[in-house]
Amino acid sequence: MDVLLSIFGTCLPCFPTLSSPSIIINNNKYRIIRLLGEGGFSYVYLVSSQSQPSSQYALKKIRCPYGIQDESFKNAVREIKNYHRFKSPYIISSIDELIQSETDGSKNIYILLPFFQKSLQDIINELVLNNSKMEESEILRVFIGTCRGLKVMHNHKKTATSTTRLDDDEQDVLLPTSEDDEYEDFTNSTDNNNNNNVQMQELVPFAHHDLKPANVMLSAEGLPVLCDLGSCSRARISVRNRQQALTVQEFAQEHCTLPYRAPELVDVATNCEITEKTDIWSLGCLLYCCCFGYSPFEKLEIEQGANLNLAILQGKYEIPKGNNGYDSKLIELIKKCLQLNPDSRPDIDELLNDVLELTRQLGT
Repeated sequence: MDVLLSIFGTCLPCFPTLSSPSIIINNNKYRIIRLLGEGGFSYVYLVSSQSQPSSQYALKKIRCPYGIQDESFKNAVREIKNYHRFKSPYIISSIDELIQSETDGSKNIYILLPFFQKSLQDIINELVLNNSKMEESEILRVFIGTCRGLKVMHNHKKTATSTTRLDDDEQDVLLPTSEDDEYEDFTNSTDNNNNNNVQMQELVPFAHHDLKPANVMLSAEGLPVLCDLGSCSRARISVRNRQQALTVQEFAQEHCTLPYRAPELVDVATNCEITEKTDIWSLGCLLYCCCFGYSPFEKLEIEQGANLNLAILQGKYEIPKGNNGYDSKLIELIKKCLQLNPDSRPDIDELLNDVLELTRQLGT
């Protein structure tokens, strides 16, 4: 893939100290405005288009010190694939990306994304600080949009074509992945994705794996958009031995935020099936947070000093007296999602139908 990088100054992580640094991504020039956040080997910058200064974007840089052999490289390629995999207004898509090779063998990956002013977590924080709460109609609207985004992931169909194998090398967290195959697959799929003839489709559900209010952004029109697809991967995993259980548990510890993590990922059992129902649990936590300001298990930890892991494993949480003024049927949706047994939780289609029916009943 042809890439051009032009940086006025030293290195990208130092951009905040430079005057008007810029970067060229595939012939399009962007000005770095400021650092938005960082973590591990990644940095996110606010940038504007040189040709249209009023157009702002989020530029994510991922450093891969060991090149294609680096675990961060494999994760970054998977993240980019996810931005291309799902087509929905409720799921973020990347605008552009590039892979830059350094002389020492390391690689830098850049992903250009839409920039959103606020997340659902920002809205909740503002309401908590003002001792206020979300309107019931707004909660339902945001929750419906979030469910619609997850519906696309959970009902994803793998497409096999004559010119690309976009999903063929995608592995679940238990299987080794060839970074060379991932890199070749990424470049081939990027170049050829518009020229494919569909041959067959197979249901291959994906799970977001880190669903929380901070990862639900709100567009300028107020549309909820699922973001941060770095944790998104195939949903269904068969755990057959203790080593596999530990591997899945380590994945969850790294990728799934604890207060929103399903109990089957907190303590992974041998001889179990992990499915997209982990996201349904997270949806219940998210809905609870919209109603009461915190994840159900965070609230218990804050107010009673409860052990977070133990509270999740026991499904121990409390609904405030009076439901904070919300309809009891809305609270029932939370309870349906927060079932310890994954099989007792609704699937995304059933849950979406339930919330749409509730919206009709409440006339919101």
